[in-house]
Amino acid sequence: MDDLRRGKAESLLLAFVLVAAFHAVPAWVLEFLPARRLYEDLGRNGYATLYDALTCPLPLLLCLGAAHRSGLRLGRWRGHALKVLSICVLPVVLTAIVYPFTSRPFSGGRIGSWLISPAAQDLLFAGYLYGLFGITFPGTIHKRFRVEWAVLVTAVFFALWHVPNFWGMSASYVCFQLVYTLVGGAWVMLARQLTGSVIPGLLVHMACNLISWL
Repeated sequence: MDDLRRGKAESLLLAFVLVAAFHAVPAWVLEFLPARRLYEDLGRNGYATLYDALTCPLPLLLCLGAAHRSGLRLGRWRGHALKVLSICVLPVVLTAIVYPFTSRPFSGGRIGSWLISPAAQDLLFAGYLYGLFGITFPGTIHKRFRVEWAVLVTAVFFALWHVPNFWGMSASYVCFQLVYTLVGGAWVMLARQLTGSVIPGLLVHMACNLISWL
């Protein structure tokens, strides 16, 4: 029991460090580059897209170290393809309906917000961390609905990753964002649970961000 508790505590601490590193590592790398000149040459959106690109190596390396556990595969689709499809379609439809009524902070922004950033995020959260939490938080939340604990714990950290947005967006929108990333993240993570693959969630994430970008 002590080993199980220690394993849970260590995995939670590691997840917190990785979430912080996801933000910090690209900024640290940019310190070694001619940041001012890059900003002038690339423009604001281009520079931000470069930042997005620098978020990819860390989660990719983590996933490659445990590729199967991290969902780098096509996964299991037989028997529940329609269920996975319904899980994936709902967030896209809701985004298309709800986002126009928000302050629309992502409209016309950097292309990396839908082309690059979702890949990096899903590799870290739906990929590596979900696989890790599947080991340290085994079992399901409820016997009837069979939702794994890894789904909920991963969604919590996915929502926490958005907390620094308070420094660049309106507080009201970020509060709304924390809610929908927690609920939506858990919902889409069900596709990861059913298939064992990061692909469904990644496609949904890219589609939702693309709608917000447009």
